[in-house]
Amino acid sequence: MGKIVSLQVMRGIAALFVVMFHYSGFLGQGSVYQNVYHSLFSWGIVGVDIFFVISGFIMIYTTHNKKHGITTAKKFFANRLLRVLPVYYFGLLVAFAVGGAMSLFHYPEKLTNLISALTFTVYRNDITPHYIDDGGLYNIRWTLNYELYFYVVFSLCLFFRYRALALATWGVLAIIVVPSLAGFTPTLSMQGYAWHNPWFGFLTNPIILEFLIGVFFAYLYIGVTKQVVAKEIKFIFALLAICMLLYLGFRMFMGTLFALYIPTTLLIGIVIFSLCISDSLISKYIPRFLEVLGDISYSLYLLHSLVGIFVFKKLGKLHDGDLYRVFVVIVALTLSVIAAYYSHKYVEIKFVNFLKRKLGLIRTRPLPGNPVGTETAQP
Repeated sequence: MGKIVSLQVMRGIAALFVVMFHYSGFLGQGSVYQNVYHSLFSWGIVGVDIFFVISGFIMIYTTHNKKHGITTAKKFFANRLLRVLPVYYFGLLVAFAVGGAMSLFHYPEKLTNLISALTFTVYRNDITPHYIDDGGLYNIRWTLNYELYFYVVFSLCLFFRYRALALATWGVLAIIVVPSLAGFTPTLSMQGYAWHNPWFGFLTNPIILEFLIGVFFAYLYIGVTKQVVAKEIKFIFALLAICMLLYLGFRMFMGTLFALYIPTTLLIGIVIFSLCISDSLISKYIPRFLEVLGDISYSLYLLHSLVGIFVFKKLGKLHDGDLYRVFVVIVALTLSVIAAYYSHKYVEIKFVNFLKRKLGLIRTRPLPGNPVGTETAQP
């Protein structure tokens, strides 16, 4: 199976949603248009829902024809770690420098947060579904904790022939059975369960359903595309995707689209499924820059907050006024995209492929711009 261009574009759009969600706070500072900015960008965190659904989809899409067993599981997990960790730690190093570096060691709560960032551990049971200090150092990392959790679980499921059943079993045990045995009433709320230990809250939070929704639509897509899909059917799904996107846009405009919310995630899953079915029809009309945006989306997601903090500190207080703040945000967004582009090129591709060659995971140099093991829609 080849690359699904529209899926990659969705990743780029999801990253932009998150960027503008975070940058909207600067736009609204003391502005008479604060409510306008809130209406325009407060829903941007829905980009996280899109990322999680796509992640679940991609895991199945890229491994469904792989044999079960330890070899597949080890290779998958190694590729995933090399996919996420180099850029993550590069961003963390930058965040450490921007955040005051050595001064962090003088404050116990900041040191705890730094250790959490280094080790992907959770420590707050009063901030859900993050389970870390959402105002602390490199707080964007909370989603990476869930990504790594899913990678571990999925790697274990690759030991089994019927991995769909294994994944479903994990979901039922984590979200329903274990909390019920502890005396909790099952819930789909991302607030999760009120465990005293944050690890229990993290491991049983219903947000993991977002990955499983992606898994479901991936299996549905694979099942449908085993047969030749007529052009008319693809056209119908393209129309469905457009209608769903218009509906979601209307909900965003009306302020009734809720992020980190399972009904919203199901709608996102339908959109992604429809786009994938009709990809061969619509991909030819997708501008190249949107595809590139999808390629750099991971670096953009990790680095935009750091770039924003730097730009807002340096330029934010030089002048006042709404137009000036818009200008500063445009500067921050532009620099974030540039930083993400070079991070993708030199860290995600060149450095990661260097590591893979050293570890024996690849034997030949991949084609430029097509890193082996990247989280794109390709086998």
